[in-house]
Amino acid sequence: MPTPASGVARLIAFPRRLLGLGELPAAVSGDNLLGETANRRAPAFHPSILRKHCMSAITTQVVNDILLVGFTDSKILDSQRIEQVGRELQESVPQAVHKKMLLNFRGVSFMSSAMITKLVMLNKSCKAQGVSLKFCEVSPNVMEVFKITKLNKLFDIQEGEEKAMASFDKKGWFG
Repeated sequence: MPTPASGVARLIAFPRRLLGLGELPAAVSGDNLLGETANRRAPAFHPSILRKHCMSAITTQVVNDILLVGFTDSKILDSQRIEQVGRELQESVPQAVHKKMLLNFRGVSFMSSAMITKLVMLNKSCKAQGVSLKFCEVSPNVMEVFKITKLNKLFDIQEGEEKAMASFDKKGWFG
């Protein structure tokens, strides 16, 4: 029977492995990484613990009252990673306290269609909460997908980050 101390050791070892700092103990290796102990009696990790120790899919910072969001992956293709990106994007909308959010696609070269769905859902959430959403530094590959799906008409896509940030202050044709 596992002791409480061995459970703590497993909780510490799991993030260490993700960070490349050491191997997992035998009770938390191989096919039981998803939360089962070697004797299959009880989960080694609660799913929320696993989720918390995964690397963030996005970065956020506030610059000049604008919530600037970046992506940590160059290719957003894996379904689990897409779910994480979508969840983190949705969670970031309330952080845009000045109602301005800029997604910087710098470094993102490929996205799956499932990721495009997450961006449409983000756009809908932003509109519902009164947040102005803009995209910038979209690669030619990703822009081609936006054009094929005609989403370049839905999303406000700017070339560079500076231009995109300045565009939040423009009022319209006469402003």
